[in-house]
Order: sequence, then C-alpha cells, then structure tokens
Amino acid sequence: MGPRSGNDSKTRGVGAGWGIAWRTQGLMNTMANTHLIGISGSLRSGSYNTALLRAAFADLPPGVSGEVASLADIPLYNADNVTEQGKPEAAESLREATRSAQGIVFATPEYNWSVTGAMKNAVDWLSLGPDSPLDFKPAAIIGAGGGSGTARSQRHLRDILSHNSLCIVSDPQVMVSSASQRFEGTELADDGVRSELLTMIDRLLEVIERSHSTERIDLRGSVLVVGSEASRADRAAHSIVEHGHRTLTALAAVDAERILSRRTVAGVVLDAHVGSDARQLVKAAAAAIPVVEVEDPAAAGRLIDDALRFEMGSG
Repeated sequence: MGPRSGNDSKTRGVGAGWGIAWRTQGLMNTMANTHLIGISGSLRSGSYNTALLRAAFADLPPGVSGEVASLADIPLYNADNVTEQGKPEAAESLREATRSAQGIVFATPEYNWSVTGAMKNAVDWLSLGPDSPLDFKPAAIIGAGGGSGTARSQRHLRDILSHNSLCIVSDPQVMVSSASQRFEGTELADDGVRSELLTMIDRLLEVIERSHSTERIDLRGSVLVVGSEASRADRAAHSIVEHGHRTLTALAAVDAERILSRRTVAGVVLDAHVGSDARQLVKAAAAAIPVVEVEDPAAAGRLIDDALRFEMGSG
C-alpha cells in the first residue's frame, strides 16, 4: 500500500472545505474514525492522477486518514487461475484494504476516451463474489488529463461501478483539464483544484455518514429517469446513484414506456420540464410503482429514495 496521511490537529478557517459541514454532530461522529482509500488508474511513477489523490488526502479533517493503494503488483484477472490457485496475494490485499475503508476515492486517467486497463482490472478483482468490498461503498471519482479533464473516463467508471451499487458523490465532479499546467512536478500547484478536492472530501464524508445512519433497502430493479434533456437527466441520475440505486434513462415517453414494459423498474423520476402529455403517459405506464416529479435534478436522489422507503415500509 502507499503512503498514509491524516490530520489530527490542523483547523481551517470557516468556509474552507470541511470548516462548516463538519460541525454537525453526525459528521463529527463519522470523522472520529474514518479511513479512506485512494485508487489511481495510472501505474506511472510521475502520474498526475496519483498526485491528485495525494493532494486530496494531504489536508484531511481531524480523525480522517487516507491511504493510496498501489495496483503495480496486481495481475490481470483470469478466472481459470482463480479457480485453480485462488485470489493472488496482491488482489486479496487490495480487497481487504478496500473492505476496511469507509470510503473510496477513484482517480481515473483517460486512455482512448475511457478508463485504463489498470483501473478496470482492479475493479474486476474488487467486484468478485457475493462478499465484494465494493457493494454499496461510498465513493468519489476524480481525474486529471487533457482537454476534457477525464470526463469520458469518469462517465464510463460510473457505469462500471454501478454494477456494485456504489454510493458515488454526485457533485463536485473534479475534472482537472490541462493537467501538465496544474502541477509542478508531481505536486498540485492549483489552488482552485485544491478547493474542489476539499469540497469533494466534505461531500464524501456526508455520504459516508448517511450510509451509516440510514438502513440500506434491498431494491429490486433500477430507478428510471425520464428527462427533458440529457444534461438534466445526467444530474438526476448522479443524484440517485449517490443513494446507491442503479439507474436507467429515457429522454422520450415512448422510450420510457418501452423500458417499463421490458425491464425491472423500482421507481421513476420524472423531470418536471417534460411536457404534460408525456408526463401523463409515463405516469400511466408506471402506475404500480413510485413516481416522483422533480424540478431540481440534484434533489432526485433524496426524493426517490424517500418514496421507495415509504413504499417498502422502511421510511
């Protein structure tokens, strides 16, 4: 494993990173004994993404520690080898380190518009079996790269991680473009990015606290997001994923009806900006499951989670 860092004495000024949010009793309890693990998809010694993880863990709140895992010794996943020899030591070590952490920060480079082989291979090892340490784990995704700031690889990684229903921070999405200009050697030299990292850590701690204080519901199926436009649907989906629910998306009533007839859908989030006729069609097709209309896509996760809990009698 890589270097471990923590902060048991420093305090920031009000308004800086965790300086406000940590004052709630829930977050104070969470932060009293919280360990984060960082997983970088780059094996390069001078990796900007590994450096971004170090920067994220460099100034953690009191009681929170962070550790950057190494993927260098993890072999390519081969089911035949696992059957014959079991999981290799390096993969078991990563699984146990992930299991013992309360949250994960993934730092993903972008190779050929997607995640790296190292990142996908690590997720393949971590996702194995009914005892996967990824299941419903609070997490955040960051990345440093070229012009898009790893937007495509972050999107793909969200899709990959949805298999294990991770509770992924919806906002901020830390996407560092023109990475070579934001670092001096392997040290982050951009105060704006550093501020985004502080906010990301603060939000991740909130998600961890919610996961500790809220009973997990055994949801059968996905949440269907019916959006008026792709950007609003994406924001709603990210909010829902933060609560550990898988999502499907439709941008037209006919597509929503098709999904509802063919897939297992537990609930529907309906964008209030969708036309009234289309909304009525979707509501009619989803008459047997919870449907919530949302004006603010960022509120979609909380609203549908509340509706699903009420429906299942656990709210």
